[in-house]
Amino acid sequence: MLATTTSSALPTVGLSMPTINDETNALATMTPVPSASWLAAADALISSLKTAGVWQTLDLFYCFAAPSSTACTHNWVNMTSGRLIANGNLTYRANACVASDGSTGYFSTTFNVNSGKAQDGNAEYGFFTLNECTTDNISPFQTTGGKHYMALQANSTGTAIASLFSALNTSTVASFSSLWGSTVGHWVIQQNDTTAQLQAFVDGSSLGTSTQTHSADSGAVQLFRSASGSYTTRQVAFVHYGSKLTAPQQLALSKALYTFLTAVGVRPMAGTPGLNTGPTNVAPYKHCATFSGTDYPISSSLPSPAGSFQGRTGAYPYAMIKVNDPNYNSIIRLEAHAGDRPSFDRITITRVQINTANLIAIPWQTTCDFAFSFFIEHGTVFDTGFCNLANLHDQTRGVNCGPTHAIDPRTGNFLVWYYVNGTHYNIYPVRTSAACAKGVWHHVRTTYRLDNSPNGFCQAWFDGVQVLNATGIQFAASSGAPFWWNIPGLYQGVTGAGPTAVWYANLEFDMSGTQPFASRISNPLPVPPLT
Repeated sequence: MLATTTSSALPTVGLSMPTINDETNALATMTPVPSASWLAAADALISSLKTAGVWQTLDLFYCFAAPSSTACTHNWVNMTSGRLIANGNLTYRANACVASDGSTGYFSTTFNVNSGKAQDGNAEYGFFTLNECTTDNISPFQTTGGKHYMALQANSTGTAIASLFSALNTSTVASFSSLWGSTVGHWVIQQNDTTAQLQAFVDGSSLGTSTQTHSADSGAVQLFRSASGSYTTRQVAFVHYGSKLTAPQQLALSKALYTFLTAVGVRPMAGTPGLNTGPTNVAPYKHCATFSGTDYPISSSLPSPAGSFQGRTGAYPYAMIKVNDPNYNSIIRLEAHAGDRPSFDRITITRVQINTANLIAIPWQTTCDFAFSFFIEHGTVFDTGFCNLANLHDQTRGVNCGPTHAIDPRTGNFLVWYYVNGTHYNIYPVRTSAACAKGVWHHVRTTYRLDNSPNGFCQAWFDGVQVLNATGIQFAASSGAPFWWNIPGLYQGVTGAGPTAVWYANLEFDMSGTQPFASRISNPLPVPPLT
């Protein structure tokens, strides 16, 4: 019998590590034998979960981002228990996911709920889905007893989902609101105690708690099929079941799952601007339709700003992609084509953006810090007039007072410009700029003070090199307060050029006056590998 608590060597499959987990050793006995790279990713996942104290809580752990249909059926925690039995029509996508046909396909098991580490009053289950599910609200994790489930479904345009409804050893149903208007990501329901306090998590973040009527479940675990015989068509990468976790453990679990998927190629990739689809590879993309009036969190940094998404109605699904990988502060892709613009723009404008007006109101005489990374995809076409990235806007003149991060359409260089009392600085003409290649990540840190001379200033760095140093000046005007950020990709004018596609990562804001992001100049935060 294979041990599951120690480490041993596995030279036969070519792993370069001196030792591996015995669970990985067990996975290496599968037929066909997984590749060394997949086993290395699996071993890293198991190790990270053990370090966080998560692995020790699990009864069942199924990975469907596996190299074969056989590999999908094994319980990583214990290869001798809880093996999945395939029924009906299931679709396997190697190293990515499994999905049911929605009418016959499901997995059954002989593993009964509340019979292992998971007990009534101390249990959790979760799953990781890779696609928007608009056709059903059936949870991948189910039981034959019918008291473990999670119901959520996206609407037909991907703009919102119904509230998350869930049960776990309860006879009544808890309701939680969704964060992203999306069914994509890592979802968890947890029973905290025998009073049936349920807690929901998405991508490692809590959605809150809800106390329901306690009623212990019975029966066996099954996947993709409810106790009443309904099915889900979701593309599922992971399913897990065990005892409850702490909040840090929930976050560690989500981070580890995203890291594994990245290692096996299920990750954000640069798309092809102009195809009206955005990237089409399998990945945890949250597609958001273009509309105004709904706010999206765009950064986890203080003051945790959110923004209203603005663009051309009907530009869905290519206009905005949000990837909520908790290993990064934020990952957002914005794409705009010629003619893509909100209704308030003139016809020559091309724009899709997140507008933070009234959600991140910056007062006059405030010292601010701002850092972010961006990636302009190959195939992006710049306008002949102006091409703006993230820009600070004022309330009165309807202009970008600056700092405005931009691309010089003549050269493709990066620059930062600003506008005070009718005069543009570092644009018309551009005086300082830096080469900005497409297809690679670039890193920006900008600090500024909105104030009269000589207290106002704006300083900016691009890829570690200072590109603007304006000090002892008036920066913006008091009549423009309060100020807010627009995060476009790209906002262009004059010729209405396009298509354009820009990724943002690690958006950070600060209004405390402490200027905490100075270290980002030489040590930017990690960014996802898009190529």
